[in-house]
Amino acid sequence: MDWGAFEDAWHDSACRTLSDLAGACPGERLYGAAFHLFYMDDVQILPPALAANTEAAVHEDHGHSTRFTPPEWRWDVLDVPSNAMSPWYHRLAEEHLAPTASEADRYAALNALDAAHDSAMAHVCKAITATARRGDLHGSLPPEFVVVILEGQRGDEEAGLIRKSVDPQVLPTVPELAEYLRQLEEG
Repeated sequence: MDWGAFEDAWHDSACRTLSDLAGACPGERLYGAAFHLFYMDDVQILPPALAANTEAAVHEDHGHSTRFTPPEWRWDVLDVPSNAMSPWYHRLAEEHLAPTASEADRYAALNALDAAHDSAMAHVCKAITATARRGDLHGSLPPEFVVVILEGQRGDEEAGLIRKSVDPQVLPTVPELAEYLRQLEEG
């Protein structure tokens, strides 16, 4: 797999989708986007969902904010970029999840693919954030716009995924995310 081309394809598809979304919602403050709903088993790997939210759509529910809970965001699944990436994921499954000689080899292949995919998606998040902050995604995005991996289903891994997907210099510019990360790490 050409991981660089994979990352570029995700970047370009997600940037087009987020730009179109920002353009279609003038006056809305789109504060961030996130990848979530990662899925892989021993037969397939699927594209994660790209979600986006606006400040107006954040709400408190019994003391819990939806700010960093993509399944509760206004656009919890943006289909266009995930659909565009489906051929890449089909190829990943063919290359990495093909039958192996032993169960141990299969387990090693799954773990290697999972780690490589997480790393690639973290690079994609950083690249989209950088594109947005340069003003090359859409002019209406706020300077603190960020794209991050928010995969609450992965429990203890979520904090590490956030750290991998957000550049250390960017994190302090998004105080709510930095606080959320601190709570996860202390939690």
